[in-house]
Amino acid sequence: MYLANANSSEIVKRQYFFKLRAFIGSFVALMFVQWMALGLTILSGSGMMATSSGDLSIKVTYFDGNSLIMFTLMWAFVTGITLTTKQTRYGDFAFVTNRFTSNLSNIAFLLTASLIAGVTSMMASNLVRVIKIFFNNTDIFLQYSSSITIFELTIGILATTLYTILIAAIGYFIGMLVQLSKLFIIIFAGLFIALPIIFGVTMENVLFFFNKETSLFIFTIKVVITSLVLFAGAILISNRMEVRR
Repeated sequence: MYLANANSSEIVKRQYFFKLRAFIGSFVALMFVQWMALGLTILSGSGMMATSSGDLSIKVTYFDGNSLIMFTLMWAFVTGITLTTKQTRYGDFAFVTNRFTSNLSNIAFLLTASLIAGVTSMMASNLVRVIKIFFNNTDIFLQYSSSITIFELTIGILATTLYTILIAAIGYFIGMLVQLSKLFIIIFAGLFIALPIIFGVTMENVLFFFNKETSLFIFTIKVVITSLVLFAGAILISNRMEVRR
């Protein structure tokens, strides 16, 4: 009787905490991909530059968190899609619920997961520098470049979290479209192949709208608005599926 009379906020909260427990495997997957990216970065670096003159040769290897962030964003995209699968959606009806509260709990889960991913990505990025200092012969420049202030760390966490939310929102929206019609799998696959070849449009061009932004405030506004539009679109698609069924 209590569940039948529960208000929407209580239902969303119950579903949210349920999903934190039910999707613990998602966080295990995050840990796995970040450790894999960490290992690849430590072993091979993120980039290399070499030059030589006579008997003198110089080789510079760059170590940063770009690989970690890219792997994390791929994880966010897959996680967003996973939450739209039929098995996940039908699991919500163990509660007194509707599509709207189900979507809200999904979005709350993605926001939480994105924050965790943003924090762990930045921590792991700094771990790369620490490992290289302790287990390699380092010079003054490397030691100096390894330092990072609390402010820089905070900005890095915020920016990474926002990117993760954006990619998760894209995955969630695409996942809902695919659940609406499997035809979208062919459409998106065709676009993924055709756009770079025919129109020269790459993912880098698409993300340039966000990458070029130098103001953190404006970048945040862009990501928030875009994510809200994508989540709202996913909710509308979900409601359409409910009507069809």
